[in-house]
Formats: sequence, structure tokens, C-alpha cells
Amino acid sequence: MNSAKKNFGARIKEIREKRGLNQEQLAEMVNMESRHISRIETGRSFTTLENIEKIASALNVEINALFSFQHKNDKEVLIKEINNYLKNASKSDVELVFKIIANIFN
Repeated sequence: MNSAKKNFGARIKEIREKRGLNQEQLAEMVNMESRHISRIETGRSFTTLENIEKIASALNVEINALFSFQHKNDKEVLIKEINNYLKNASKSDVELVFKIIANIFN
């Protein structure tokens, strides 16, 4: 359970930072104390479903996005997942992915 709490908290922090918010701003948006947000983000505390709904709404994501940790898997697992997506993709989608990857590494 401890690992799940840490992953959940890290995911909130990741999305919060991507939205350009600090802990105080998020706390104000969801009517919580910033130290409680801090404890959630570090995995030292969990919260209620009501607060999870508020956090998801404030971050403009679906609730399930707060529990999406796949991108944190090991490199080999991520490569397998990418390959699975590509196997089912159209040729034009694969070409687009190739262009994106090529631009990242060049």
C-alpha cells in the first residue's frame, strides 16, 4: 500500500507541476491546507474520494489519470507497451511516431 500511496502522490505532483501550479495554489483550489497536499504528494498521507474528485477537477483530469503510473515502469516494460501500441497503429500513425521520436533524439 505504501508504494501505491507514493505513486498516487507523485502522479498528483507531476500533473500539478505540468499545469504550472504550486502546492499552495492547488490547496486553495480544492479547499485544503497546503501541508496536506504536501503529505499526499510525498505518500505520507492519503485522502478521501471527495478530495480526490476535487483534485482531479482542479487539475482538469479524469480521476483515473491520478492513478495512471504506467509511464513509471522499467524501460523494458515501456518498450513492450510502445511496441504493442505500434502493432495496432496505422501506417500513418507509425510514421508520425517515428518523426516525433527522430526529432527528440536528433
